[in-house]
Amino acid sequence: MRELQSLLAELDGLELGSLRVESPRDGKEEDLTDRVSGAPDETPFFFCLRSEMKHLLAQAIGELPEKEQRLLSLYYYEEFTMKEIGALLGVNESRVSQLHTKATLRLRGKLSKAVPDVESMLRSVAAG
Repeated sequence: MRELQSLLAELDGLELGSLRVESPRDGKEEDLTDRVSGAPDETPFFFCLRSEMKHLLAQAIGELPEKEQRLLSLYYYEEFTMKEIGALLGVNESRVSQLHTKATLRLRGKLSKAVPDVESMLRSVAAG
């Protein structure tokens, strides 16, 4: 908590400068905030948060058993179906589903230790 408060104090002192500039089109003064997206998931803070969550997720995946790591990689990165994964691993589709559930529960457990509100964080990472 102290580190967060220290970081917020440092960021509070930053100054961006003027957001009013001369337009390259007609030379009139314009406000750059009119061009900035108001979407909450496009802020520098959110990008940083998403990056940190991806790092934590990668670290947690690295701690899973090799079979679960492979399953997650095949399913999420290579977009194999559970049936295709079963054929590669030599198990049926139902077993792949069980292993997938087990792996995701392990990940949630590992991440919940690192991040108190892991559910909302995972939703935000998945959305982007």
